[in-house]
Amino acid sequence: MNRLKVCIFGSVIGFINGIFGSGGGVAAVYFLEKYAGIEAKKSHATAVALILPISVVSAVIYLFKADIMVKSVLITSAGGIIGGIAGAFLLGKVSNNIIHKTFGIFMIISAVRMIMI
Repeated sequence: MNRLKVCIFGSVIGFINGIFGSGGGVAAVYFLEKYAGIEAKKSHATAVALILPISVVSAVIYLFKADIMVKSVLITSAGGIIGGIAGAFLLGKVSNNIIHKTFGIFMIISAVRMIMI
């Protein structure tokens, strides 16, 4: 995959993550699998690593431009770190088929919830 295409995908992923506060990882998984030909486990792991610097930059901007509930961030992050560790270890033990189906189910549930709000 050429560098220009990767940069464009990165810009789209960053934009999605910046404007919605999340979702860049979902776009990253899609782009990595569909256009880079990376298998499911590696695309999910790569997306997590990719989203970290994007989220840090977005978080710093939000910190100065928005009203962030710092206490909630700290408490939720503690649980998120534990879940992230568990998920990272579990990823290597789950088949690509299960990953795709589980990810799809979460996406459908999230989409329906967002539409219903």
